[in-house]
Amino acid sequence: MLTLMRFFACLCLLPLAACMTPKPQVLIEQRFVERHIPASLKRPCPKVWAKAGGPAVVADLIDRGDVNEAGLRVCAAQVRKIIEWDKQ
Repeated sequence: MLTLMRFFACLCLLPLAACMTPKPQVLIEQRFVERHIPASLKRPCPKVWAKAGGPAVVADLIDRGDVNEAGLRVCAAQVRKIIEWDKQ
């Protein structure tokens, strides 16, 4: 008798099982992205300046230092831009 009741209970629940929605499928897609440094940031640093024949007076050393410092500032700004670009 108990098995008969279980059988009818299963028959009653069977149509309800068809109403259940299936679990949604999860799709995973992997993409490999190659990042390249923009060409505008790949400029070489300015060359070190020196007077041909060497410095003749103290003012030549000061000029050389000023020119080289300006080149160093340009290069430092360029590296700073590359670091900012890399954070994106």
